[in-house]
Amino acid sequence: MAEYYGQRAGAGLIVSEGIAPSANGKGYARIPGLWSGEQVQAWKPIVNAVHAKGGKIFYELKEFVAAH
Repeated sequence: MAEYYGQRAGAGLIVSEGIAPSANGKGYARIPGLWSGEQVQAWKPIVNAVHAKGGKIFYELKEFVAAH
C-alpha cells in the first residue's frame, strides 16, 4: 500500500479509502482501521511514502451504522 499511495503523491493531496475509527464502526470484514497502536504503526510507512514524495494524505474516517 505504501507503494500504491506513494505513486500518487504527485497529486498533492491524497484522500485514503474509508477507514473505520473504531472496532464498533466497521461495516464489513477487512476494512482498514485506525483505532489501535498496531494499526497506527501499519499506516506509518504509507504516510512516510507520500510525504517523501512531497504529497499530503488525509484519512477518510467512515463510521458505519446499522440501518433500522
